[in-house]
Amino acid sequence: MEISGIFSVDSHAAIMQTQNKENEYSQFQAILDKTMGEAAEALNDSELAQIRKAAEMFESYFLNQMFRQMRTVNFDEDGFIPRGNAERIFTEMLDEVISDQAAKQGGVGLADMLYAQMTKSFG
Repeated sequence: MEISGIFSVDSHAAIMQTQNKENEYSQFQAILDKTMGEAAEALNDSELAQIRKAAEMFESYFLNQMFRQMRTVNFDEDGFIPRGNAERIFTEMLDEVISDQAAKQGGVGLADMLYAQMTKSFG
């Protein structure tokens, strides 16, 4: 019975998800560079929305890294059911979704502080 095809689909999905996240992080960097590189002038609504989105993306990335580090502590290494690669991929994807949703719903307040700091210099 051939089951390697199932694993390759999961792996491909995880790779695509990682590439999408890397694209989002590079968009964040581009927005941040553009925003901080401009002269101190009044920002329009579109630029303020971009700053808010960049701040939320950074908070999401921060929370995701925090979750990833918390998961490295494995209290139950010799558990009843051994953990496999599929569970690791699922857990990473779940952490990404949770961190994205948390950042959009207020998170830990990091996005608000970044937004206030970045717009204060232009105010």
